[in-house]
Amino acid sequence: MSSERSRRSSAVHSPSATVPSAPPLPAALPAPRPLQRARDAAYRFIGYPPSRPSSAQNHGEDRPWLSGRLTTLGATENATASHKTGLEINTIAVNGSGTHVLLGGKEIFKTVKIENGVCIEEINLRTAIRSTPTSASGRPRQTYSIDIADVAWAKGNSSHFVAAATSSGKIILYDLGHAGIQAAQLHEHFRQVHKVTFNPHSGNLLLSGSQDGTVRLWDIRDARDQASTLRSKRKYSGQSDGVRDVKWSPTDGVDFAFGTDSGWVQCWDMRNLNAPKVKIPAHALSCNIVDWHPDGKHLASAGSDKTVRVWDVSGHRRGKASWEIKTPYPVLNARWRPSCESSMPADNGARQCTQLVTGYDREHPVLHLWDLRRPALPFREMVPYPSAPTDLTWHSRDLLWTVGREGVFLQADIQHASKVIDKRNLQTFDVSSSGEVNFVVQKLGQQRRSQNLPSKRNTTTFLPGTNNSQSTTDAATGASIDSVAPRSSALTHVSRSWQDDSLDHSFLSIRPARQSKRSNSGVKAPSSSHNPAVLVLDHILRNRMSFSPQQLAVRGILPYHVDPKVFRFLASNYARIPHLAAGADEVQAGSLIRGLQRNHDVAETAGLYQLAQTWKIVGFTAHNFIKAGAGSISAVASDAGALVGGDVGRRGVEQGGDDGPFALGRLLPELLRYYTGRGDAQTATQMMLLLVPLLPCSRPLPDDVAEHNVLAYQDALSLAGCLPQEIAAIVDQHIAHLVQKGLNPLQVESILSTYHEQLLQNRLFAEAASIRKLAFPAFPAVYEDYMTDNHVHLQCSKCGKPVERGAEKHRCEGGDTGMEACPYCWEASSPFGMGRLMATCLLCNHSMHAGCSKEWFGSGGGDGCAVEGCLCRCVEQV
Repeated sequence: MSSERSRRSSAVHSPSATVPSAPPLPAALPAPRPLQRARDAAYRFIGYPPSRPSSAQNHGEDRPWLSGRLTTLGATENATASHKTGLEINTIAVNGSGTHVLLGGKEIFKTVKIENGVCIEEINLRTAIRSTPTSASGRPRQTYSIDIADVAWAKGNSSHFVAAATSSGKIILYDLGHAGIQAAQLHEHFRQVHKVTFNPHSGNLLLSGSQDGTVRLWDIRDARDQASTLRSKRKYSGQSDGVRDVKWSPTDGVDFAFGTDSGWVQCWDMRNLNAPKVKIPAHALSCNIVDWHPDGKHLASAGSDKTVRVWDVSGHRRGKASWEIKTPYPVLNARWRPSCESSMPADNGARQCTQLVTGYDREHPVLHLWDLRRPALPFREMVPYPSAPTDLTWHSRDLLWTVGREGVFLQADIQHASKVIDKRNLQTFDVSSSGEVNFVVQKLGQQRRSQNLPSKRNTTTFLPGTNNSQSTTDAATGASIDSVAPRSSALTHVSRSWQDDSLDHSFLSIRPARQSKRSNSGVKAPSSSHNPAVLVLDHILRNRMSFSPQQLAVRGILPYHVDPKVFRFLASNYARIPHLAAGADEVQAGSLIRGLQRNHDVAETAGLYQLAQTWKIVGFTAHNFIKAGAGSISAVASDAGALVGGDVGRRGVEQGGDDGPFALGRLLPELLRYYTGRGDAQTATQMMLLLVPLLPCSRPLPDDVAEHNVLAYQDALSLAGCLPQEIAAIVDQHIAHLVQKGLNPLQVESILSTYHEQLLQNRLFAEAASIRKLAFPAFPAVYEDYMTDNHVHLQCSKCGKPVERGAEKHRCEGGDTGMEACPYCWEASSPFGMGRLMATCLLCNHSMHAGCSKEWFGSGGGDGCAVEGCLCRCVEQV
């Protein structure tokens, strides 16, 4: 010790050889405190000297490792690193300088040093503990297994202490200067301790949250007196369920918050033992994690109900969440990402924090990075392990430290994690059955830059209160650039931790600032460039709305689309035509004319006046065609002119003839072409059903087209199992007359099939069934998909379920017991006709053959149910 003092003295008082001999040594220094010499040795060996406690104004920003990244790491380099232990790791803690990490688990307890991406194991506390036979007081050490649930590393002058929480309720304090010796035991919780955390402002204060429903405050300075057991200073209760997480406030050294198993979040002042400052029913299920926002006014909570909620605990909106994120899985871990520099020039270099990372339950190993400016979609995602990480923490804005059950400590470079939006289709559309179309598109390329925005490079901002020092920034990314460095060097080696990496023009994009007479946004400039202010979350998200996604969404109605209500009204009220007839006699022709008039009235009632006028013209043309008899409308020109009114109607009909525009042979194909082009299969179908029977066979299709159509239907019907003679009959009765009238049967089938699908989409099943009926058997495209899976079953008289195993076995699906036979004939098939068809009484639910029922209640003289012992009068005698 004396030689050391001599060395210090000579180094200070003897700068040169000409100086006279040193005066006598000063009085001896006071004896070092117990264990101080060992702590000094640990500082020299491990390399984490004690630091001054952080203040409430600059918490987090006085540690450059938290805000930036390694100075030797370029903007495009990947800082991912890992350390394999082979043992399951439950928890992680970081020392005050950010150079070491403490790993804890059932079979592991050690420190690891991380330097320039290289992980080096330094102190294996578990091995040291097992090899030390005595405790700190000199008494024999008690041997037991330590199942570590959480660890914490003290701050400030107490940074040589670490705490380990165990599943038995004990908290064991270790001094890294004497790694194998317990400094003290904190044993007042009687159930598992889930979380321990040291105060960032006063490193000697420790909080612990337990399953016993209490939070306790400890002062570890008492451990310096070599007390084997410490007693808690305060106990905070008021809830009966377990405490899952507890955190100190980053800005106020006396406030803390915790979450409970029942989903409550409570904020306390450690000086007040009576009641919490804030008590919020935050989640429907357990609240697994709480984390303070760097502004100290907002608190994030996450739970098993798949939500992350952000609360304003400063007193403005205590009862309602300010923001909410819906996650895909239950959340077990969540941490705010360290702040970055704001990209808004008016913020004068202030910092902002809008992102947080979430981890989920064991079956979902993915990690999501969310941004509250676009909470519906994660910003980035990564899968570090086969199962979910057990614990995570931020080393800096770019580096995320995680541990898992696989025994691997991973330092992940978050900027090399994949962006979720890159895996999504940014151009998509969908059309509903009601005719609404909704599509979203991504802008191609960036818009022309607004003159209100600063230039992309070499932008100088003068910060008030900093002696007009210049700060050059990249306006596109918000990255700080050294004004004296070459441009190429700045682009390559600038710390990307100062950037807002969400502004990538795909996930988020900054809006051009509007011109305003005000010089700034009201944010006070920081007093020092090394201690920038952190913007309040409300100011970033609610008051400015400075960011928006670069996507456009459009919603509307398809062109030519009919309103679903109008479609249903027309389909339900239009004239019902039972079949597509080849011709019409006088009675049928009159019925078709009345159908045209009815369609006119229905369209006019629906407010479709143009369509109503079309039906009126078509009805007028068909009426005159029928009156002409021979098929020439010009023969009754005088009468037609009177019907439509004056000379205008007469001139229009006189031009009709067989080749005129009002000849049915030309009118119907033109109408079909028009309405099918508009997608109106409903009107096209009605036109066909009402006009095809009236068409003359004077405009047949060309021979090659007609032959092609006939062959197509012959092949289709043959594949459907029809016999040759059946195919010939179908073609003669249903196809040939369409060919002779100049209509393409394939087009007719397409129109009927489209209208049938529209009816089904609008749930008009009866109308759809009528279309299938008139299309059978000529047009299989309409009905073939609805001819299968249609079955008629007998009903079991015992359980009331259909008999699907066959009537001959009399077995219902409700069991293996036999179904009761007909109580009248006791045979499988009725001897009185109608085969095996059964009839069931709705009063007593007894069944019998329909033929037997007719015989029993008819000539049989039965006056009640045929089942013996049943007194039901199934048929009332008149």
